[in-house]
Amino acid sequence: MRKVISLLVFILFFVGLSLDINGQVRKKSSTKKTTKEKKEQVNLMDKINPEIKFGNLGFFNGFSISSKLNIGYKLSERFTLGLGGKLFFDQIVVVGASDPSNFDYGGLAFARGKVTNDIYIQAEYAFMKYDFYETNLNYPLIGAGYMSGIGKWRFGIELLYIANEQARDFQGSIVEYWFGASYNF
Repeated sequence: MRKVISLLVFILFFVGLSLDINGQVRKKSSTKKTTKEKKEQVNLMDKINPEIKFGNLGFFNGFSISSKLNIGYKLSERFTLGLGGKLFFDQIVVVGASDPSNFDYGGLAFARGKVTNDIYIQAEYAFMKYDFYETNLNYPLIGAGYMSGIGKWRFGIELLYIANEQARDFQGSIVEYWFGASYNF
């Protein structure tokens, strides 16, 4: 038993010496931090979200079509703020007379929040000029949308409730619906 204990003491002694020798050979660690954390640099184009949408089609008593161009800035993965423009074209069939056509246009500002990776809610404020009524009208819209796809391009639908009675009368609709494509959604 004494031989085993003396052998263990002998081994521990040499292991201790070897650790002490390595401690003296190693370079002294500096007190300054030599490694800095690198922040991930996100490209500006990865935060930009352009969209093109078509909607509000009508074929009864005339022809109606609309387009909407948006560009958003992604504040985070879930929230986007942006600006855009809308164009509405309406041609009305009048029996026994010329068919009038109206070209309404305006701008918009929007805020969007993603509920999931595909479903979102959106609040929008539109600044429109109505050709037929020769007036400008500003009004809020609120709604939801769905975008499907993999990668940078997504395709989907958006439904917005027009929260102003006069705007609903001018447009002849309670909602605006849009089909479109979104890049970097």
